[in-house]
Amino acid sequence: MSKEAPQRKIFTLTKLNEALERHFMQEFGVKNFWVTAEIVKINQKGGNFYLELADSVNGVKTAQMSAYIWAMQFQELSKSLGEEIRTILVAGNKVLFQLKIEFHKVYGLKLNILHVDPSYSYGEIERIKKENIEILKREGLFGLQKEIHLPILAKRIAVIGSPETSGYRDFMDTLFKNNAYRNFKVKVFPSSVQGDRSVSELINAIQKAQDYDVDVIVVVRGGGGKMDLHVFNDLELCRIICRSRLPIITGIGHESDDVVADLVANTPTITPTAAAKFLFMRIYTFSKDVMECFDAVKGLSFFQVSNAIDEFRHAHNYLVLFARELLNSSKHLLQQRSHAVQRGLLFVLSQERSDVELRLEKIANLALNRIRLTKDVELSNRIERVELLAMNSIERNLADVNNLEELFHLLNPEKLLKSGYTISTLGDKDLMECMQGIVGKELKTLTTHSLVTSTITKQEKITKNE
Repeated sequence: MSKEAPQRKIFTLTKLNEALERHFMQEFGVKNFWVTAEIVKINQKGGNFYLELADSVNGVKTAQMSAYIWAMQFQELSKSLGEEIRTILVAGNKVLFQLKIEFHKVYGLKLNILHVDPSYSYGEIERIKKENIEILKREGLFGLQKEIHLPILAKRIAVIGSPETSGYRDFMDTLFKNNAYRNFKVKVFPSSVQGDRSVSELINAIQKAQDYDVDVIVVVRGGGGKMDLHVFNDLELCRIICRSRLPIITGIGHESDDVVADLVANTPTITPTAAAKFLFMRIYTFSKDVMECFDAVKGLSFFQVSNAIDEFRHAHNYLVLFARELLNSSKHLLQQRSHAVQRGLLFVLSQERSDVELRLEKIANLALNRIRLTKDVELSNRIERVELLAMNSIERNLADVNNLEELFHLLNPEKLLKSGYTISTLGDKDLMECMQGIVGKELKTLTTHSLVTSTITKQEKITKNE
């Protein structure tokens, strides 16, 4: 005999789900669980929030479930956490939730979120920050911005931020409404600074700014909590900042701890206002230092000029005294030379006279001898001829003597000076001996009463007409 097949127990899906609903109600109905999960997707509808949560190990997804926050529960969270709840409930964030496990016979298994612990998200942010910093250091990017020279006179500025935010307005107002320096040229690259699109827009803005002729890029964002500013911890954004050929200044209104973008930027500042102040104070301080250096150089110049004037006056007085002594010495030497010339002329004249007398005597003796020799033959004719020759010779010699005497008087320097002539010398040499390259040199001119010193300014060659 064959065994009879066991009778099958058949349930409708409704009955099965009702049984599961009773089971979940009995096992989990009054229990709350703290669960960590990453928000994969989040949507809002009618005040309610619908989330897709997931978990992973080493990048491999290990679990995924749906969750929701009712509108009234979200209002309670907003009261306790403020606007920060919206920055926590963002796709990509890893969050610690307090939730209930619910099973509905129609809608299936759901997680009802009751509370959110922001401290876990903050800790996760710190973990991501440290991890990204280590990655940037391993890649050799972390300190690249610090090696870029930031110009002191950074006047051409590329501003990246959201023009609708107060942080952007604070930066622009401070940059152009200060009393130190306002002559800036600004090129604005609009970008959102929070939300899903912020990272891609910030990266795109930084890359675009590289193509413009600017001195520096300034990234500004107003104040906010850790979750608000978590976008500036993004690894790819920080890589772009590190690789920028232009120095980047961050003016992000953060809390006490910095975001990674601050750490890799060339110059981090705590607020947009501080970034603007850094730029104009840098130029103002430089101009002030330049003016102080100018005043110092000016004062030192005046001091040196004053000393030079004193030295010039001392040298002038010394040169005047030396010139007077030299003039007196030259005058005395000129007198000595004049007397020497006069004595020399007198000596020459005396010698010439003696020679003339000797010649006359010789002529006379020759004449007498000739007369004696020819007195018998042509005495009368010869006497007349001798007399004529003698007279001619005497006249010639007397003329020579007179000429020499007249030359002596003409060559007498004192007579020349008294007649209005002057004696010009150049470096104790006669002017006629040095006629080349005399422009700009000192000329000394001696007159009867004085020695005149002048400077030659012009030399012209005189062409004599034949």
